[in-house]
Order: sequence, then C-alpha cells, then structure tokens
Amino acid sequence: MKAHPTLLTRGSPLARRQTDLVLEALCGFGHDGCCRVVHSCGDRDRMTPLSAFGGFGVFVKALEEALFAGEGDGAVHSLKDVPCDLAPGLELACHLPRGSARDLLVTADGLSLADLPPGARVGSSSLRRRAQLLRARPDLEISSLRGNVETRLRRVDEGDLDAIVLAEAGLQRLGLDRDGARPLPFITAPGQGIVVVEASPLSAWFEAFRSLDDRSTRLQALAERSFLAQVGLGCHLPLASEARWEGDRLVLTAEILSLDGVWTERESLGFPVVDDKGAVGLGRELWTRLASRPQMETLLAACRLPMEAGVRP
Repeated sequence: MKAHPTLLTRGSPLARRQTDLVLEALCGFGHDGCCRVVHSCGDRDRMTPLSAFGGFGVFVKALEEALFAGEGDGAVHSLKDVPCDLAPGLELACHLPRGSARDLLVTADGLSLADLPPGARVGSSSLRRRAQLLRARPDLEISSLRGNVETRLRRVDEGDLDAIVLAEAGLQRLGLDRDGARPLPFITAPGQGIVVVEASPLSAWFEAFRSLDDRSTRLQALAERSFLAQVGLGCHLPLASEARWEGDRLVLTAEILSLDGVWTERESLGFPVVDDKGAVGLGRELWTRLASRPQMETLLAACRLPMEAGVRP
C-alpha cells in the first residue's frame, strides 16, 4: 500500500479547493495525501459548447480514464456533474457534508431577478437554469457561460452580461463574497453543493475514502439521483430535484420543465428514511407520481427527438 493517496482533480481553482477539502478530511483521520491535475478537452477549450464534447459528464470521464490508467487512487468531483451511470468498476466512495444547494443571481448592482431591465442578458449554460429563468422572465436573453468562477464573474464586472447564475457553494468555498448576490427561488440540480470521491472498491485507499462519508448527505444524494436515473434523459431535459431533512423525514421536491420554461410539472414527497434503499425508493416513487401525469410523455418525447437525431440542445 502506498504511503499516501493521490487524488485526481480538474485544474480550476474551485476543483482544487474541493480537493483540498478532501485532503483536509483525510488528514483528520491521520492520512496525508496529494493531488494531481487532469485536463479534459472541455477544460482546454472553453469557447466550444460542452455539448460538442459529449455534454453531461465530460469532465468526469477524463478523471475516470486517469483512474483506470493508474494515475491516482481517487477522483474528486462536484456531484452535480457526475452521471448516474459510473464507469464499470468505479463507485462513489464518499460524500462530504453538503454545502449550500442554492443558486445565486450575481449582478454588478445587486439587482434581483424581478429588477433586471427588460431583455437583460443573463449567463448560464444549464438547461435547468435557462428554463427556470425564462419561466420567471420570458423576456430575458440567456447566453452561454463557460470558464471558471472568476472568469464568469468578470463577464458581469466588465459589463459583457447583466447577470449570471452561480452555485452559492462554489462562491463560499472560494471565499468570494459578492455583495448583493441574490438567492434564486429555484429547485436546484441533483447533487448540487456536494463533493464526492470516486474510486475503485479494489483500491487500497477505498476504505479510507469511505470513512469520510457523511450519511445525511449521502441519503439526500441518493434520493435526488434516483429520481434523475428514472427519468433517464441526463442533460437533454431541464430537470431539478432537491432533498431536505425534516426531522427523520426526507422530503424530495422535483420538477421537470419544457426547454422554454413555459410548462412545468412539480411534485414533492417525503417519508422517514433510514438507509440507502429508502432514499433510492423515495426518488423512484416521486418519479412514478410525475410520470403518471398525462402531459409528461409529451414533454419527454419532445426532448428525445433531438437526442435521437444526434442534435444536442
């Protein structure tokens, strides 16, 4: 067994900071460690839309390939970027305690979503955020937004965009206090605010990673991602699912939107959850309730058409 584990990470400041959180947690259990940066095609080319590289999971795939090549013992991810189907032979060894799951609207002047001027330019590359923004403000112009957090913030500060939407957890982890950033009343992405370590169960360090797992966060993540897995359309559908604890009850709220935000189906369900099976069952049951609605198949079919034709939204 190696003296110290090597954690694979993307090279952005946020990815490095999240890897530091894992290293700090390992240190608390008496293990030192180091990190190794892996660059994907999506990291090297920040102008081309992510859909051109395969969309959802492009950054995760590069780290998985490095794991299989023996370049590290575990890979650190933002869970919201991780597809439900991991590469065969790999598992999510641990979930760190969840940070904020909220989205923030960031403007130069601290404006709220309602106060943005007509036709304001808002930056986001998320189908979910785009649909939710257009549902609230159909007049907005939604622009693609790539690059690390600091690059995105500069586009607001320099006046290229009127506003951008960012995850609050990322700003907090980077210590970037944006005066006037406004929380958005959106249900957010499955796994938002959660840092995970992906590794092979055969790794000598798998159990050390497992010791970092936060049970409360893991059960939230399982419920949210179980719902996502049941829908089965990944990045092709504006979808949100967010679980919260109310005592021993886990309450899952989810919504599926049309691409333009005009139509939304939303549902909540909660019951006591004590183990992984219960959390997964919560996500499945919530999807069963939404799937039974008459308009749902029409929406899913509309999202499948561009996917089957090889066209990515």
